[in-house]
Amino acid sequence: MSAGSVPNPASNDCRAAFAARPPSASWEVIQIPTDPPRNFWVWFKPQHLPNAIVLQIPPDAGPSVAAVSVKYVARMLGVDPAFVPMCSLFGVSFEGQGGTASYFDQAITVVPAGSDPNIVIYVEPPPMQAAQSYYPEASHNEPETEFTDDQLDEIFDSMERDWKGSVQADRQLQSLQKQLLDLQVRLGTMNRDLGTDERLYSDRSDQDDWQEARRALRDAATRLARYIKEMDAGETSYAGKKRWFVDIRKTYVIPRTTFDGIASARQEFEIYRSTMQNLVSRMQAAYHHARQEGEVRANQVLSRIASKVASTKNKR
Repeated sequence: MSAGSVPNPASNDCRAAFAARPPSASWEVIQIPTDPPRNFWVWFKPQHLPNAIVLQIPPDAGPSVAAVSVKYVARMLGVDPAFVPMCSLFGVSFEGQGGTASYFDQAITVVPAGSDPNIVIYVEPPPMQAAQSYYPEASHNEPETEFTDDQLDEIFDSMERDWKGSVQADRQLQSLQKQLLDLQVRLGTMNRDLGTDERLYSDRSDQDDWQEARRALRDAATRLARYIKEMDAGETSYAGKKRWFVDIRKTYVIPRTTFDGIASARQEFEIYRSTMQNLVSRMQAAYHHARQEGEVRANQVLSRIASKVASTKNKR
Protein backbone atom coordinates (compact mmCIF):
# COMPACT_ATOMS: atom_id res chain seq x y z
CA MET A 1 0.00 0.00 0.00
CA SER A 2 1.15 3.49 -0.74
CA ALA A 3 0.99 6.23 1.84
CA GLY A 4 -0.83 9.49 1.22
CA SER A 5 -1.91 12.58 3.02
CA VAL A 6 -5.36 14.05 3.33
CA PRO A 7 -6.00 16.63 0.61
CA ASN A 8 -7.48 20.02 1.30
CA PRO A 9 -11.08 19.97 2.54
CA ALA A 10 -13.81 19.98 -0.08
CA SER A 11 -14.24 23.10 -2.14
CA ASN A 12 -16.60 24.27 -4.88
CA ASP A 13 -14.43 22.82 -7.65
CA CYS A 14 -14.24 19.34 -6.12
CA ARG A 15 -15.91 17.73 -9.16
CA ALA A 16 -13.35 19.06 -11.62
CA ALA A 17 -10.52 18.28 -9.19
CA PHE A 18 -11.76 14.72 -8.77
CA ALA A 19 -12.14 14.29 -12.54
CA ALA A 20 -8.54 15.41 -13.01
CA ARG A 21 -7.19 13.09 -10.30
CA PRO A 22 -5.57 9.92 -11.68
CA PRO A 23 -6.91 6.56 -10.43
CA SER A 24 -5.09 4.85 -7.58
CA ALA A 25 -2.63 2.14 -8.56
CA SER A 26 -3.22 0.31 -5.28
CA TRP A 27 -4.74 0.88 -1.86
CA GLU A 28 -3.50 4.13 -0.35
CA VAL A 29 -3.25 4.85 3.36
CA ILE A 30 -4.95 8.13 4.23
CA GLN A 31 -4.71 9.57 7.71
CA ILE A 32 -7.85 11.31 8.96
CA PRO A 33 -7.04 13.98 11.60
CA THR A 34 -9.25 12.60 14.36
CA ASP A 35 -8.19 12.47 18.00
CA PRO A 36 -6.17 10.31 17.95
CA PRO A 37 -5.48 10.27 14.17
CA ARG A 38 -6.79 7.22 12.32
CA ASN A 39 -5.83 5.61 9.05
CA PHE A 40 -8.20 4.50 6.31
CA TRP A 41 -7.47 2.43 3.23
CA VAL A 42 -8.57 4.41 0.18
CA TRP A 43 -8.81 3.60 -3.53
CA PHE A 44 -9.61 6.49 -5.86
CA LYS A 45 -11.45 5.59 -9.07
CA PRO A 46 -11.19 1.78 -9.12
CA GLN A 47 -11.67 0.33 -12.60
CA HIS A 48 -15.24 -0.83 -11.94
CA LEU A 49 -16.19 2.47 -10.22
CA PRO A 50 -14.39 5.26 -12.10
CA ASN A 51 -16.56 7.94 -10.49
CA ALA A 52 -16.11 6.83 -6.91
CA ILE A 53 -13.83 6.57 -3.90
CA VAL A 54 -13.73 3.27 -2.01
CA LEU A 55 -12.64 3.20 1.63
CA GLN A 56 -12.06 0.44 4.13
CA ILE A 57 -11.34 0.50 7.85
CA PRO A 58 -8.09 -1.34 8.63
CA PRO A 59 -8.66 -4.40 10.84
CA ASP A 60 -6.59 -2.88 13.65
CA ALA A 61 -8.63 0.36 13.77
CA GLY A 62 -9.70 1.28 17.28
CA PRO A 63 -13.18 2.20 18.56
CA SER A 64 -12.51 5.93 18.20
CA VAL A 65 -13.37 5.53 14.50
CA ALA A 66 -16.98 5.65 15.66
CA ALA A 67 -16.63 9.42 16.11
CA VAL A 68 -16.02 9.92 12.37
CA SER A 69 -19.01 10.53 10.09
CA VAL A 70 -19.29 9.80 6.38
CA LYS A 71 -19.64 13.53 5.74
CA TYR A 72 -16.45 14.29 7.67
CA VAL A 73 -14.43 11.68 5.80
CA ALA A 74 -15.79 12.85 2.43
CA ARG A 75 -14.80 16.45 3.15
CA MET A 76 -11.34 15.40 4.28
CA LEU A 77 -10.97 13.61 0.94
CA GLY A 78 -11.82 16.83 -0.89
CA VAL A 79 -15.40 15.91 -1.78
CA ASP A 80 -18.36 18.16 -1.00
CA PRO A 81 -21.31 15.91 0.03
CA ALA A 82 -23.56 18.15 -2.08
CA PHE A 83 -21.91 16.56 -5.13
CA VAL A 84 -22.30 12.96 -3.94
CA PRO A 85 -25.34 11.47 -5.75
CA MET A 86 -25.05 8.17 -3.91
CA CYS A 87 -23.05 6.54 -1.16
CA SER A 88 -22.78 2.99 0.15
CA LEU A 89 -21.98 2.25 3.79
CA PHE A 90 -21.15 -1.39 4.46
CA GLY A 91 -23.50 -2.60 1.73
CA VAL A 92 -26.33 -0.16 2.54
CA SER A 93 -26.74 2.35 -0.30
CA PHE A 94 -28.45 5.72 0.03
CA GLU A 95 -29.04 8.77 -2.14
CA GLY A 96 -27.04 11.87 -1.30
CA GLN A 97 -30.01 14.24 -1.53
CA GLY A 98 -27.72 17.18 -2.23
CA GLY A 99 -25.67 16.49 0.87
CA THR A 100 -28.66 16.44 3.23
CA ALA A 101 -29.07 12.66 3.66
CA SER A 102 -29.09 11.66 7.31
CA TYR A 103 -26.68 8.81 6.55
CA PHE A 104 -23.95 11.39 5.96
CA ASP A 105 -23.98 12.17 9.66
CA GLN A 106 -23.97 8.54 10.72
CA ALA A 107 -20.86 7.53 12.62
CA ILE A 108 -18.59 5.03 10.90
CA THR A 109 -18.21 2.12 13.30
CA VAL A 110 -16.40 -1.18 12.87
CA VAL A 111 -17.64 -3.29 9.97
CA PRO A 112 -20.70 -5.36 11.00
CA ALA A 113 -20.05 -9.10 10.81
CA GLY A 114 -20.81 -10.51 7.37
CA SER A 115 -21.26 -7.07 5.80
CA ASP A 116 -19.60 -5.53 2.77
CA PRO A 117 -16.44 -3.90 4.23
CA ASN A 118 -16.47 -1.05 1.70
CA ILE A 119 -17.56 2.56 2.07
CA VAL A 120 -18.21 3.86 -1.45
CA ILE A 121 -18.53 7.58 -2.14
CA TYR A 122 -19.72 8.42 -5.66
CA VAL A 123 -18.77 11.82 -7.08
CA GLU A 124 -20.72 13.72 -9.73
CA PRO A 125 -18.81 14.36 -12.96
CA PRO A 126 -18.11 18.02 -13.63
CA PRO A 127 -20.85 20.02 -15.35
CA MET A 128 -20.23 21.17 -18.90
CA GLN A 129 -18.36 24.27 -17.78
CA ALA A 130 -16.14 22.30 -15.40
CA ALA A 131 -15.65 19.57 -17.96
CA GLN A 132 -14.42 22.09 -20.48
CA SER A 133 -11.85 23.30 -17.96
CA TYR A 134 -10.65 19.73 -17.58
CA TYR A 135 -10.77 18.90 -21.26
CA PRO A 136 -9.33 21.82 -23.24
CA GLU A 137 -12.12 23.81 -24.81
CA ALA A 138 -13.05 22.53 -28.24
CA SER A 139 -12.56 25.11 -30.97
CA HIS A 140 -11.66 25.52 -34.58
CA ASN A 141 -8.12 26.51 -33.67
CA GLU A 142 -5.15 24.32 -34.51
CA PRO A 143 -5.00 21.32 -32.15
CA GLU A 144 -2.29 21.25 -29.50
CA THR A 145 -0.63 18.38 -31.40
CA GLU A 146 -0.30 18.23 -35.16
CA PHE A 147 -1.90 15.10 -36.59
CA THR A 148 -1.79 13.86 -40.15
CA ASP A 149 -5.04 13.37 -42.04
CA ASP A 150 -4.74 9.60 -41.63
CA GLN A 151 -4.18 9.97 -37.88
CA LEU A 152 -7.19 12.25 -37.54
CA ASP A 153 -9.33 9.78 -39.50
CA GLU A 154 -8.29 7.01 -37.09
CA ILE A 155 -9.01 9.20 -34.05
CA PHE A 156 -12.49 10.08 -35.29
CA ASP A 157 -13.14 6.44 -36.30
CA SER A 158 -12.01 5.30 -32.86
CA MET A 159 -14.25 7.79 -31.07
CA GLU A 160 -17.22 6.75 -33.19
CA ARG A 161 -16.57 3.03 -32.51
CA ASP A 162 -16.26 3.66 -28.80
CA TRP A 163 -19.44 5.72 -28.77
CA LYS A 164 -21.43 3.03 -30.60
CA GLY A 165 -20.00 0.42 -28.22
CA SER A 166 -21.07 2.47 -25.21
CA VAL A 167 -24.57 2.97 -26.67
CA GLN A 168 -24.91 -0.77 -27.20
CA ALA A 169 -23.70 -1.42 -23.65
CA ASP A 170 -26.21 1.12 -22.33
CA ARG A 171 -29.04 -0.73 -24.08
CA GLN A 172 -27.81 -4.00 -22.60
CA LEU A 173 -27.81 -2.41 -19.15
CA GLN A 174 -31.43 -1.32 -19.56
CA SER A 175 -32.39 -4.90 -20.43
CA LEU A 176 -30.25 -6.31 -17.62
CA GLN A 177 -31.83 -3.98 -15.10
CA LYS A 178 -35.26 -5.40 -15.92
CA GLN A 179 -33.92 -8.96 -15.73
CA LEU A 180 -32.31 -8.33 -12.36
CA LEU A 181 -35.48 -6.72 -10.98
CA ASP A 182 -37.65 -9.58 -12.26
CA LEU A 183 -35.28 -12.16 -10.78
CA GLN A 184 -35.24 -10.29 -7.47
CA VAL A 185 -39.05 -10.57 -7.32
CA ARG A 186 -38.94 -14.29 -8.17
CA LEU A 187 -36.35 -14.95 -5.47
CA GLY A 188 -38.49 -13.16 -2.91
CA THR A 189 -41.58 -15.15 -3.93
CA MET A 190 -39.74 -18.47 -3.69
CA ASN A 191 -38.45 -17.75 -0.19
CA ARG A 192 -41.40 -19.34 1.65
CA ASP A 193 -42.24 -21.94 4.23
CA LEU A 194 -42.98 -25.43 2.98
CA GLY A 195 -46.65 -26.23 2.53
CA THR A 196 -48.52 -28.79 4.64
CA ASP A 197 -48.08 -31.68 2.19
CA GLU A 198 -44.47 -30.70 1.55
CA ARG A 199 -43.67 -30.87 5.25
CA LEU A 200 -45.65 -34.07 5.73
CA TYR A 201 -44.14 -36.10 2.91
CA SER A 202 -40.55 -34.80 2.96
CA ASP A 203 -37.87 -36.13 5.28
CA ARG A 204 -35.50 -34.22 7.57
CA SER A 205 -32.80 -34.13 4.89
CA ASP A 206 -35.20 -32.47 2.43
CA GLN A 207 -36.27 -29.91 5.00
CA ASP A 208 -32.65 -29.10 5.89
CA ASP A 209 -31.86 -28.71 2.19
CA TRP A 210 -34.79 -26.33 1.84
CA GLN A 211 -33.58 -24.21 4.74
CA GLU A 212 -30.18 -23.98 3.06
CA ALA A 213 -31.87 -23.13 -0.23
CA ARG A 214 -33.83 -20.35 1.47
CA ARG A 215 -30.64 -18.97 2.93
CA ALA A 216 -29.12 -19.00 -0.58
CA LEU A 217 -32.25 -17.23 -1.89
CA ARG A 218 -31.85 -14.46 0.69
CA ASP A 219 -28.13 -14.11 -0.05
CA ALA A 220 -28.78 -13.98 -3.80
CA ALA A 221 -31.56 -11.39 -3.37
CA THR A 222 -29.30 -9.22 -1.19
CA ARG A 223 -26.51 -9.42 -3.73
CA LEU A 224 -28.89 -8.53 -6.56
CA ALA A 225 -30.16 -5.50 -4.63
CA ARG A 226 -26.59 -4.28 -4.19
CA TYR A 227 -25.85 -4.60 -7.91
CA ILE A 228 -29.12 -2.93 -8.89
CA LYS A 229 -28.25 0.04 -6.69
CA GLU A 230 -24.75 0.11 -8.15
CA MET A 231 -26.23 0.20 -11.64
CA ASP A 232 -28.56 3.04 -10.68
CA ALA A 233 -25.69 4.94 -9.08
CA GLY A 234 -23.57 4.49 -12.20
CA GLU A 235 -26.32 5.86 -14.42
CA THR A 236 -26.78 8.83 -12.08
CA SER A 237 -23.09 9.66 -11.86
CA TYR A 238 -22.59 9.43 -15.63
CA ALA A 239 -25.65 11.47 -16.62
CA GLY A 240 -23.74 14.74 -16.95
CA LYS A 241 -20.75 13.12 -18.62
CA LYS A 242 -22.97 11.40 -21.17
CA ARG A 243 -24.27 14.79 -22.31
CA TRP A 244 -20.66 15.86 -22.83
CA PHE A 245 -20.02 12.84 -25.09
CA VAL A 246 -23.19 13.54 -27.08
CA ASP A 247 -22.20 17.18 -27.62
CA ILE A 248 -18.62 16.37 -28.64
CA ARG A 249 -19.80 13.70 -31.07
CA LYS A 250 -22.44 15.96 -32.64
CA THR A 251 -20.22 19.04 -32.87
CA TYR A 252 -16.86 17.51 -33.82
CA VAL A 253 -16.81 13.76 -34.43
CA ILE A 254 -19.60 13.50 -37.00
CA PRO A 255 -18.47 16.54 -39.09
CA ARG A 256 -14.81 15.49 -38.55
CA THR A 257 -13.75 18.86 -37.15
CA THR A 258 -10.52 18.99 -35.17
CA PHE A 259 -10.39 20.72 -31.79
CA ASP A 260 -8.06 21.35 -28.90
CA GLY A 261 -8.05 18.39 -26.54
CA ILE A 262 -8.97 15.83 -29.21
CA ALA A 263 -6.42 13.31 -27.90
CA SER A 264 -7.79 13.55 -24.35
CA ALA A 265 -11.34 13.30 -25.67
CA ARG A 266 -10.46 10.16 -27.59
CA GLN A 267 -9.15 8.59 -24.40
CA GLU A 268 -12.31 9.56 -22.52
CA PHE A 269 -14.50 7.94 -25.19
CA GLU A 270 -12.46 4.76 -24.85
CA ILE A 271 -12.62 4.77 -21.03
CA TYR A 272 -16.36 5.38 -21.08
CA ARG A 273 -16.99 2.51 -23.51
CA SER A 274 -14.75 0.19 -21.46
CA THR A 275 -16.45 1.18 -18.21
CA MET A 276 -19.93 0.55 -19.61
CA GLN A 277 -18.93 -2.81 -21.05
CA ASN A 278 -17.29 -3.84 -17.78
CA LEU A 279 -20.49 -2.92 -15.95
CA VAL A 280 -22.48 -5.07 -18.38
CA SER A 281 -20.16 -8.02 -17.69
CA ARG A 282 -20.50 -7.59 -13.93
CA MET A 283 -24.30 -7.32 -14.10
CA GLN A 284 -24.49 -10.42 -16.30
CA ALA A 285 -22.30 -12.33 -13.84
CA ALA A 286 -24.49 -11.14 -10.94
CA TYR A 287 -27.63 -12.32 -12.75
CA HIS A 288 -26.28 -15.76 -13.60
CA HIS A 289 -24.84 -16.25 -10.10
CA ALA A 290 -28.13 -15.30 -8.41
CA ARG A 291 -30.15 -17.46 -10.76
CA GLN A 292 -27.92 -20.52 -10.41
CA GLU A 293 -27.24 -20.29 -6.68
CA GLY A 294 -30.71 -19.04 -5.77
CA GLU A 295 -33.51 -19.86 -8.21
CA VAL A 296 -32.18 -23.05 -9.80
CA ARG A 297 -31.00 -24.50 -6.49
CA ALA A 298 -34.34 -23.79 -4.78
CA ASN A 299 -36.30 -25.28 -7.69
CA GLN A 300 -34.25 -28.47 -7.51
CA VAL A 301 -35.12 -28.95 -3.84
CA LEU A 302 -38.79 -28.11 -4.37
CA SER A 303 -38.99 -30.46 -7.37
CA ARG A 304 -37.54 -33.30 -5.32
CA ILE A 305 -40.04 -32.70 -2.53
CA ALA A 306 -42.91 -32.39 -5.03
CA SER A 307 -41.98 -35.78 -6.51
CA LYS A 308 -42.11 -37.37 -3.06
CA VAL A 309 -45.50 -35.78 -2.38
CA ALA A 310 -46.91 -37.03 -5.69
CA SER A 311 -45.38 -40.51 -5.28
CA THR A 312 -46.76 -40.93 -1.76
CA LYS A 313 -50.26 -39.78 -2.74
CA ASN A 314 -50.34 -42.09 -5.77
CA LYS A 315 -49.64 -45.08 -3.56
CA ARG A 316 -52.79 -44.47 -1.56
